[in-house]
This record gives sequence, structure tokens and C-alpha cells, in this order.
Amino acid sequence: MRLLRRITFEWYSRLSSKSRMGQQSGEPDERDIIIGKVVSVHVLRRELRIAPTTSHPERFHDLHSLRLRLRNHHTFRLAVRNIRVTGSAVIATVEAEDDAQAASARGADVVVRWSERFRLPENEYYVDELIGLVVKDKQGRFVGRLREIWNTPANDIYRVVDDKGREMLLPAIEDVILAVDIAGGEITADISIVQSHDM
Repeated sequence: MRLLRRITFEWYSRLSSKSRMGQQSGEPDERDIIIGKVVSVHVLRRELRIAPTTSHPERFHDLHSLRLRLRNHHTFRLAVRNIRVTGSAVIATVEAEDDAQAASARGADVVVRWSERFRLPENEYYVDELIGLVVKDKQGRFVGRLREIWNTPANDIYRVVDDKGREMLLPAIEDVILAVDIAGGEITADISIVQSHDM
């Protein structure tokens, strides 16, 4: 059986400083990160219209070439001549050997290596780094594991599930999420605030 590389989207979760009340981690060299998908191609102009799957579409401006992964998992590169970020789309003008190569990019994923991921500012974390972390309360007692992150207009919501299947929803704000230790595999949370709102 052929093993395929684990693929992770370049989404992140932001820890909000305001008190306002949807992957497992692997070795960096084993993963490609999807930062966009080619939704259409203007063959004559060599223009690719890309739907970004990164929280920072401006990162495309730093790319000198696009690494494209096809449905059959074959990858190839196209040199970039120009990048425009317009609303919800990225328009990339590329250099292709011929019309066939340009057309083959349609439907491809734009991927980067794990080491090329966008460097996030303080209090922002990639979703795949957080999923599976142990959540403890201020006293160091086990609360559960982070299983899902839900995006809402106000702030992200962390869905934590304990060993008995009971869940707790924690708003990703600094009053609740006190510390995130990616290397140690732990999140420290003040669950008393959440419990008081549930009463």
C-alpha cells in the first residue's frame, strides 16, 4: 500500500485578548501544507485563479514559484511572474512550458513544505498544533483533550472532551486560555469562568 503524506491546511487559531462570551501533529518533513486551490486557469494569459486556504493570503507575494499537487499526487512547479491578491482570490501569472502544462494546473492544490509555513505572531497557533493537546485547569488537574476548534465571529471556541466523553466548550480568550505549551503538549485554562456561566 502506498503511503500518502499527511496534508494540513494553513489555518490558525487566534487567542483573543477581549473577554467576549472546525489533525494530528507529525514530523515537519513528512507533511505538505495546503495554502490554496487552483479553481480556474486562463491558459493564454497563463493566469491561475487560486482560492486561498491560508489565514494569510498575503504570503503568496513571497513565493517565486508555485508548487502544485495534482489529484494523482504528482507535484510540479511553475515559476511566478506576478501575484495579485484580490478579495477572496489570488491571481498568479506563471510561466508554463505550453498550454497543456498551464491547463493541467486546474484543480491542483498549492502546497508548501512544513518548514515554509507562515510565521505567526504572538498568541496565534496553527490548528493542527493545538488539536490533541491536553487541557488542564489552573491547579494542574486534567480536564480533557482539545478535539475541535470552531470559528465564530467573536472568537474561536475550543471543544474539549474528557476520558468519559463529556465535553466542555472554552472560548479562546486570554481570560480563559491562560497558557499554551506546544512543546509540552498542554493548555492551561481557567475553567471556573466557563462553569460560572453555565450555572
